[in-house]
Amino acid sequence: MAFLSPFFRNPITDFTGPLMSAQTGLRCAEFEMQMMNCYEAYGYPKGIESCQAYYDDFKECCTREKQMTRVVAIQTERDRQAKTVYEKPPAMHTL
Repeated sequence: MAFLSPFFRNPITDFTGPLMSAQTGLRCAEFEMQMMNCYEAYGYPKGIESCQAYYDDFKECCTREKQMTRVVAIQTERDRQAKTVYEKPPAMHTL
């Protein structure tokens, strides 16, 4: 986990700084703020241990890894259940 901060601050780095954060999007902005507030309270070295739950929530929001794993599991189960053998449908135009 690496947070980028510019070596020299100038108006260009201040303008392009939000591009490296999740604050421009609506979905993960709150998770990022909670994580950064925790890091600010504990400091970065101590915050790695203390703020792990906030970091995990933010990471999940950004990557959606658990959500995609659940989607794949559901699709796999649907495919498995759909392979059951059914009776052939009746011929067309029959009563």
